[in-house]
Order: sequence, then C-alpha cells, then structure tokens
Amino acid sequence: MSLFSRNRGAVTVQPGDIFRKIGTYGANWVVERLFDYPDIPPHARLVDQGSGRTMTVAVSMLLDPESFKVIAKT
Repeated sequence: MSLFSRNRGAVTVQPGDIFRKIGTYGANWVVERLFDYPDIPPHARLVDQGSGRTMTVAVSMLLDPESFKVIAKT
C-alpha cells in the first residue's frame, strides 16, 4: 500500500461533527465543511463554538486521539 493512497470510504468525519482539541481549555470545534483535493489528504474547516475562530486541519489529525476527542457525531 502506498503512503499516498486514499481510502475514500474510511473518512468518518462529517459537517456538524463536534471535536474538542486535546490540551486546550475545553473549546469545542464544529466541522463546517470538508475539503477533498486530489493532491493533498482530506482536510476539514472547523469553527470554535465559543469564539467563532476557524482553523483547517487534516481529517487524519481529527481522528488522532492524541490531538482531538469526538464530542458529538451527526
């Protein structure tokens, strides 16, 4: 299996899912949209429920239990 191969069926993140970033002061981040481009891994745009701040991270990072915890799934 290639390091860059994609298993499109494995992505389990959807818009509306809520994650908490590990190591922060409890900010909940809602998945606003997903980006799936042919030349980079899938990414998600997140919005902080409290402040409205945004960030974009790789979906693989969202699914890493050392980086994020799932709070709610849609």
